[in-house]
Amino acid sequence: MYKKLIRYALICLVVLSNVTLAEWRPASAADAQPNWQLITPNYETTDTFVAAYSVHDFGATGDGVTDVTGIFQQLLDALGRLGGGTLFVPEGQYVIRGNLEVPKGVTIRGEWSKPVKGEPIKGTILMAYTGRGDEEAAPLITMLPSSGVRDLAIWYPEQLPDDITPYSPAILLGKPGYWGNDFANTKNITLVNAYSGVIFSRENGGAAPVINGIYGTPLSRGIEIDNIADVGRVDWVDFSPAYWAGSGLPNSPAPGSAYEKWIYENGTGIVMRRNDWSYTGFITIEGYNVGFLAATSVASGDSTPNGHNYGLHFINCKTGVKIAALNDVGIMFTNVRVEKSETGIAIDADNTGVVQLSGCDIDAATTAILAAVSPNSKILMQQCKINNGEVNIQGGAFVVSDSDFNNAAPQVIIDEEARANIIGNRFKEEAQIDNNSKYITIIDHTPTQVKKVPEFPEIAVQTHKPAREALYVVTKAPFHAKNDGTTDNTSAIQSALDQAAADGGGVVFLPPGTYKVLGNLNVPSGVELKGAVDNGTVPMGPGSTIDVYADRGNESGDPFMKLSPNSGIRGLVFNYPEQVAKTDISNIAPYPYLIQATGSDVYLVNIGMRAVYNGIDLFTHQADRHDVDFLAGHAFRNAIKVGGGTTDGRISNLQFNTIVFAAGNESKFGSWQNSPEGDSGFIYDYVASTLDFMILADVHNQILYNNFHFGSYKGMVLTSENGSGPSGRSLGLGIDGSTKTMVFEALGDQGFDFINTQLVSIGSSEETRYLETSSDFTAESTFFSVDIWGSPKYGMELDNGTLHFQLANIANAGELGFAKLDNGKLNMDTSVVATSKALLNSGKEGQLRVQSSILTPTSINFRNTASWSNILGNIPIVAPASSRNAAASSSEVKEEQSDPAVDTISEAGEPEAANTGNEPAGGGSPIMTITIVILAAIAAVTAAVLLYRRKLSSKN
Repeated sequence: MYKKLIRYALICLVVLSNVTLAEWRPASAADAQPNWQLITPNYETTDTFVAAYSVHDFGATGDGVTDVTGIFQQLLDALGRLGGGTLFVPEGQYVIRGNLEVPKGVTIRGEWSKPVKGEPIKGTILMAYTGRGDEEAAPLITMLPSSGVRDLAIWYPEQLPDDITPYSPAILLGKPGYWGNDFANTKNITLVNAYSGVIFSRENGGAAPVINGIYGTPLSRGIEIDNIADVGRVDWVDFSPAYWAGSGLPNSPAPGSAYEKWIYENGTGIVMRRNDWSYTGFITIEGYNVGFLAATSVASGDSTPNGHNYGLHFINCKTGVKIAALNDVGIMFTNVRVEKSETGIAIDADNTGVVQLSGCDIDAATTAILAAVSPNSKILMQQCKINNGEVNIQGGAFVVSDSDFNNAAPQVIIDEEARANIIGNRFKEEAQIDNNSKYITIIDHTPTQVKKVPEFPEIAVQTHKPAREALYVVTKAPFHAKNDGTTDNTSAIQSALDQAAADGGGVVFLPPGTYKVLGNLNVPSGVELKGAVDNGTVPMGPGSTIDVYADRGNESGDPFMKLSPNSGIRGLVFNYPEQVAKTDISNIAPYPYLIQATGSDVYLVNIGMRAVYNGIDLFTHQADRHDVDFLAGHAFRNAIKVGGGTTDGRISNLQFNTIVFAAGNESKFGSWQNSPEGDSGFIYDYVASTLDFMILADVHNQILYNNFHFGSYKGMVLTSENGSGPSGRSLGLGIDGSTKTMVFEALGDQGFDFINTQLVSIGSSEETRYLETSSDFTAESTFFSVDIWGSPKYGMELDNGTLHFQLANIANAGELGFAKLDNGKLNMDTSVVATSKALLNSGKEGQLRVQSSILTPTSINFRNTASWSNILGNIPIVAPASSRNAAASSSEVKEEQSDPAVDTISEAGEPEAANTGNEPAGGGSPIMTITIVILAAIAAVTAAVLLYRRKLSSKN
């Protein structure tokens, strides 16, 4: 362990020796004064945006001839010195023969029309010439933290379809050698013919890229994520050869010509390497060699991808999903379609970990699923359709249930080094399983009863604009706000808000700087309060910051800001400068909620917050149809609470991590004066006992999408309010580093289910749990695909109610045991549970149902469970020679339906004596006892390594 620590220390020293700190950019006398203007683009947008400069005003006309690299960079640098803002690039064709660097907090934004396959590209087009012939050359655009590139197309005029030439990346997220490559935003980009599209810098890593709305024909790599230390987001991607062919630009290829074959043999749509629980959603890849590639990190050795993927569609690819490397904690694919492709899903050899396939539909010319020899890998599959192509499992474990095999017989081939649990599936032809496994394999075609994965709405960026397109700049007359951090701006900002309301609505804009506000603010209906950096980011220094002072020590006071119905805020940072915690928590005081919605149809988009005690109040008043999108940062007591009978709200892309405050003195996080100095571990300890991150109460049809949090006491609390609990659906919830990740106290009549969830509980507290239900909880909730890991004392503690798990990967079941049941019930289906000291507390077997899963019944008598059906143990067991055969048909409903107690085979190949049910629960052979101890030790060591890496990442 000490050698590893020394190695990590040396790595850190090497990295830091090559890192450039965030440079101070002094104001230049040559910088033009910003002309803050409301832009009305030629094409529809989802927002109303404000720009400081337009390149047209500085001689860049977009004539398609003149090199304007220098003009662009001069204006971008000026905005960087200003503290952030937007550079507007009107429709036209702009020659960029050099390279562009987008400074911290700066956005370059054009005019963009979502492209249509086969139709000409419209809007702002950057003509790229740099990096020809050298993939490692400087990219066209390099993005620094909290910067944005959006609403434009990138075209390489010298790229010829019949002689494809390598180029450097079109967009590089993160500057090599720069300290803190975090929260770069790329949105609404058309990659006409880029060789490599949007690529995360591998050299010194970073965190949390935001990639949304990327279209076009990238030739080699479309998007690549590697070496990131916190969650990335990739949404709404569509790659196809048809975009370049129909672009209407010079040298565009004819449809079906040689360039399509080149892409089919060489192109990859999305590459995931070290991605630290990144999300991908609503992706279409057509005509590529590989649609989605999961592979080992190029930058950080043996690091591998995990995370959740939803709504993926692969058409005419050589391979839809290729998993060259697999993470132990799991990787989830839900609602994935592969059609007209040679291979649907391929898993390479020598992998460990779990792949979860839920609701997938595969139509392959040759192979639907190919799993190469990987003794320690597992595939969990449920409610999928195999329409064409063979399923060939050469190694590892294959657990499949409630799926449809419409492919030709033999529908599934199990090779010698693989084992399988094939339960309750349907077959278009007579079922034929070609079973060559040397291990116990279970095949049972008896129908199984499991809940269907609920439909989830497509989550696209919603349109929010004020009632009227008018701009009110608070620093201008007649308001005269001062962004100097010392002048009280309560009256100035409120006057601007009131004036906008009196005029019929508009945008009240805060130029970059710090605005001290001693009082409270109210945003009237029809008005939007907007800051200069309208990107998804935690507070990192640039932009428009409001310093909050009101009601220190008075938690029951008025919220700092109230949002009236049909009002909103965008692109702002909130900081509590009097929450000073240099070396301890003695100065942290209660405050009221930061923001309260007083009615329906409010929106909060791209909001950063730090040192906040209580964050967002969506419960005091009924806040129907609220939209919270990319709220990010840190809170001490509660980040967000929803209730009050609220209906049809949406909360998306929350990104909270204690590091935002704990490391706030670092330049990459903005060098905030109220941040801890030195060791900030006391902050992590504090929130681990105080912070209830998200509370859901009396709320109906609530939609949660891709929300992530690290570091809390309770990650999510579902509770009762006025006799009513929450109902809704969640996709992509990630709760990491919590004492108790989820606590169920109540649910509404419509229930609340969770799709593609990650739960991680860590800490030394005796209270650590992944899941907990209270004695008052009488409802049921289902988790569809969930990855659970960490180091809790017990995996879960269920006092009442019922929790269902389908496609669960429990990588660490708990130090003392997996499930501690009082009156609660636990149902597991098509899941994997790592071995622990005890599966349940003694005498509670009757409250457990398990089917079609892999787990070991330690310290229980499985015969006393409510149901124990079709179970394989964690250790593969060699099947008796007499039971092996080459195939099993529908007439042989079960093959070697092993008694779970027999899954303790001796090295000689003979089963140990089965527990007859008369022995005490947990009794068994010495070999089984030793096996359990060894497995528990392995699990503990694995958990320690994972946690060490996780802590290293969270504090990177």
